[in-house]
Parts: sequence; C-alpha cells; structure tokens
Amino acid sequence: MGDEMTVFLVETYLAKNEKKAEFQSLLGEFLKFKKKNPKVFDGLNSWKLLQQEYGGIANLYIEMWEFDSLQDMEKCNARIFENKEMKKIQTEFQTLIDHSTFTRFIWNSVA
Repeated sequence: MGDEMTVFLVETYLAKNEKKAEFQSLLGEFLKFKKKNPKVFDGLNSWKLLQQEYGGIANLYIEMWEFDSLQDMEKCNARIFENKEMKKIQTEFQTLIDHSTFTRFIWNSVA
C-alpha cells in the first residue's frame, strides 16, 4: 500500500416525516449550488446520498463524501462552512432532520 488512502465521511440521519417536501426542495438547492460552485468542493472525489428503501427505518439517509486524505476533507469542509450560501443550506438542513438519529463517521479504505 502507498501513503495515500481514501477517506470517506459518512453521515446518517432521518429526515422528519412532516418535513419531507422541504427536505427534497433543499436537496435540489444543494445540488444546484454544488454544480455551480465546484471550487468550494475541490478535493471531493465523489458524493452520494442514499435513501433506505426496504427494511429498517423509513426516511433514513446516508451521505458518503469521498476524499483522497483527511487533509483534503478538512480543507473542503472549511470552504463549505465558510460559504454564505452553504451556511444557509446547512442551517435549514438542521431544521429538517431528527437530531437524535444523526451520526458522523470517518472511514478509510483498507483494501
């Protein structure tokens, strides 16, 4: 193995059932922002948002952010949270999820 390892920031959360439409609308805003502002996301190799379809808890989402290194992740996160539009999106996002279900993990590839 070389010195480089892929790092994944993985977040899970439930969207509040009564806020589903607002969540979908905000997701659309985020995707437009992400497409129009690629420099903010420099260092991000891939981003996936998955929704659980069968089994478990309804409305469970998993976000996976892939970076080449922890340093790339930290730099990207700093740019995201310094950006005025992203601060607005993040603030609204916090009103749409069930905080007791929110988890955040950093995973690295091993093989």
